[in-house]
Amino acid sequence: MKPTEELRAAAEKIRKLVADLPETGWGNRPWHVEECSDTDDMSPCPCIVAQGEHREFDQPQEPLIQYVADAETVEHGAFIAAMHPGLALALADWLKSVAVVHLPDNECGFCDPVRNPKRLPCPALAVARQVNGGEPR
Repeated sequence: MKPTEELRAAAEKIRKLVADLPETGWGNRPWHVEECSDTDDMSPCPCIVAQGEHREFDQPQEPLIQYVADAETVEHGAFIAAMHPGLALALADWLKSVAVVHLPDNECGFCDPVRNPKRLPCPALAVARQVNGGEPR
């Protein structure tokens, strides 16, 4: 697969993943870590990643907080919360824009030995390959 095809494929994969999310209540509401307590009967206690405005448990929610995922630690929860669909769509737009500026021979500025004498890898292509199922770094 040519680099431009890899970039476009990754952008489309991300867009499909976002499009497949449930529509009710998702929108652009922020994600955050909602609960994590050592008093639960689970070990380790999962943290709940949710979307919506963070409120104390006794405060009214309108619209209600939406459950997104569980995480084993607060740090994992914070990472999941940062990977909001809005970020995914921005990433897809970036990958697609990089595909547009690739030169006709399917080389980007990172691949050009004059502009990149150290032959550093193209960051957008590295991201696209991870999205498309590349080996973890």
